[in-house]
Amino acid sequence: MRLRIPYESLDPLTIGAADDESKVYREELELEIPDANLLAAIYPEESEPVANATEETRRALREPVDGPAFADLIAGGKSVAIVIDNQFRPTPASKLLPAVFDLLEEAGVTNACVITGNGKVFPLSESDIEQKVGRENLDRMERLGIPLLQNEPRNADAYTYLGVTSRGTPVWVHSTVVEKDVILAIGQAQANHWGYGGGGKLIMPGVCADETIESNHANFTMSPQTHYGALAGPMRSDIDEIATMAGLDYTLNVLLDTRGRVLEIVGGAHPKAHRAAIERFNAIYAFENPVAEKGHADIVVCGVFAPTDHLFFHTGWGCMSSDFVLKDGGTIIYCSPSPGVHTEVGDFPGLALMDLMKPYMPPTLENYQQVLRDMHARQIQMWAGCIWVPIYEVMTRKHLTLVTLEENLEMAADIGIDATTSLDEAFAAAMERHGPDAKVIVLPYARYQLPRNAIRLDAEPFRFPQEAHV
Repeated sequence: MRLRIPYESLDPLTIGAADDESKVYREELELEIPDANLLAAIYPEESEPVANATEETRRALREPVDGPAFADLIAGGKSVAIVIDNQFRPTPASKLLPAVFDLLEEAGVTNACVITGNGKVFPLSESDIEQKVGRENLDRMERLGIPLLQNEPRNADAYTYLGVTSRGTPVWVHSTVVEKDVILAIGQAQANHWGYGGGGKLIMPGVCADETIESNHANFTMSPQTHYGALAGPMRSDIDEIATMAGLDYTLNVLLDTRGRVLEIVGGAHPKAHRAAIERFNAIYAFENPVAEKGHADIVVCGVFAPTDHLFFHTGWGCMSSDFVLKDGGTIIYCSPSPGVHTEVGDFPGLALMDLMKPYMPPTLENYQQVLRDMHARQIQMWAGCIWVPIYEVMTRKHLTLVTLEENLEMAADIGIDATTSLDEAFAAAMERHGPDAKVIVLPYARYQLPRNAIRLDAEPFRFPQEAHV
C-alpha cells in the first residue's frame, strides 16, 4: 500500500487558507508499505468546516452548553478580560473577536482588555499581533479603549496571589485579569501529552506568573498519570483548579481540523464547556486501539500538519501519542520539516529547545535518572522541560528517527538525534532493524490522535504500563 504522510511547514492561516479550500497548502510524503507489514493506517474522518467562524462564535456565545449566555454575564456593563492564545496556536482569534466586541458594545462595557495568554513564551511581535488579532480588530480596540496586554511572567508586580491549589501549587494570576468582573478565554481544544489543551489552560500557564507555571509543570509533567487523554490526570486537574481560583467564567473552545479550519466552537461555563469540546474532539480523532487485537507495532510512522508546524518542540508531541501503540524497543519515524521561527524578536532553528536534552544523551535509564534529579534541583526549567523531557523519556525505550529538512541535520547530529531527509531511507533502516515481519502502524496526524482506551475524563487516572514509569 502506498500511503500519504503529511509533512507540512507552512501555517495555512498566514495565507487565508482556513476560509478557502482552494488555497489550502498541503505537502505530503509518500511511503510504500507491504500489506503483510501494515498493521493499521489510521486516518480520521473529519467533518466539514463551518461556513463562517464569526457567525459560529456568535452562536457559541448565545447558546452555551452550560451556564448563562455571555451577554447575560456582562449585562449592565461589567468589566471584562478576554484571554486569547499565543502565536504558536492556530486559533483564528481575528475571526472570533468581532462577535465578542459586538456584545461588549451592546452591553455598554467600557472597561475591558484583551491579553495574550502566552505563559512563558516570548512576547508576540507587532506582526504576530496583527496576524493573531487582525488589523480591523486592533483599530476597533483603539476606538473602544480596549488595551492589548501580554503575559509577563517574571514581573512579580503584575500578579495577584490567590492561594495554593489542593495539589500544592502556589497561584499568582495576572492582576488585570483577576480584577475584571468577567473572564472569557478563547483557545483551541485538542488532545496533547498533558491531557488536553484549551479551556483553563488559557489561565494556566497563559496568564500566570513564572512560579506558578514552574511549580505545576515540575510537579506533574512526568507523572505517569499525565498523558494523552487524561483530563483526570494531576497536571490538567491542577490547571483547571487554578482557572477556577482565578474566576474563569466563560470559555470558547475551538475545534480545528488538520487544515486549520474551524469545525465547531463550544462555548459556556468553565469547566463543562471545555469537557464538552474535548468529547467532540475525541469523537473525531480518537481511534480504536489495534494493540489489543493485533499486538504492539514494531514501527510507527508519524506525520504532522500545517497549523503552527514551525518547531519540533511543538510538533513532536505525537511521540507520546505513538508510545501507546509501539512496543518498547520499537522505532518512531517522525516526519516533521520544522523550518524554524523567524520574527522581529529573534530567530529560532527548527530544533530550538530540543538542544536542552544534549547533556543527557544518549537517552538511557541512567541518564533519565539524572534528568529527574536535575528537575528536582530546579536545574531544568520545566516550561521547556515539560515538552522535551517526555520525548526524552520515550527515547529511553524507543528509537526515534526524525525525517526533517536538511537545514536541521547538523543540529540534530550535535544533539544526538537520529535524523534524515528521506522517509524511504528511514523506513528501510527501521525494517532492517526489526526484520522482514515487522508490524507497522501509521498515525498521519499523530499530534491530534490518541487511542480511545487512553481517555480518562473522570475515572481513576490511567497508569501507563511500562516499567520505566512504575
